Amino acid sequence: MTQQSEIIALALALALAPIVVWTYRGISLPAKPLLAWGLGAMLGAYAATVMESFFAPVALNLLEHLLFAVAGVCFAVLGCVMLWHRFGSTGDDAP
Repeated sequence: MTQQSEIIALALALALAPIVVWTYRGISLPAKPLLAWGLGAMLGAYAATVMESFFAPVALNLLEHLLFAVAGVCFAVLGCVMLWHRFGSTGDDAP
């Protein structure tokens, strides 16, 4: 059975998606596609969470966890790239 919090999380994610897309176009990041992939994976995970109570619970539960893992990796790599661009070596201080 689907919990109310899962349905609300999916509804909020779908309702806020146009705002996120509009904001996404106006930002500049070194690895901007990773942000889109991470957010898309999270939206897919929310959808899989709700759908798993209706059919294929084992497969959709696995898909949910894989998508959350993909989102985490995307956000971690994006954070590392941003830190590298901000504080990384420019070649001037190399021995």
